Amino acid sequence: MDTLHVWPDNVRAWQFFASIGTRWSYGPSGRPVGFRWESLYPLLDRAAPDPDDWAELRLHLEIMEAAALAAYTEFFPPPKR
Repeated sequence: MDTLHVWPDNVRAWQFFASIGTRWSYGPSGRPVGFRWESLYPLLDRAAPDPDDWAELRLHLEIMEAAALAAYTEFFPPPKR
């Protein structure tokens, strides 16, 4: 198994991302399409009460969301029709 190394500046964002669990939205095909952001905002409000800190954490989560969706598509491509 590979080891994941997280840069110190990204540890909090990674921990938040890892705790998201079931807060993903799924399309009709059952594939993930992104976070359910409405369920993440209350958690973001508690994790980052400072507006600048909140915006930075949200940006990091958007980047991780996009990377996770790209990885999912790479490893589980949609079925051919």
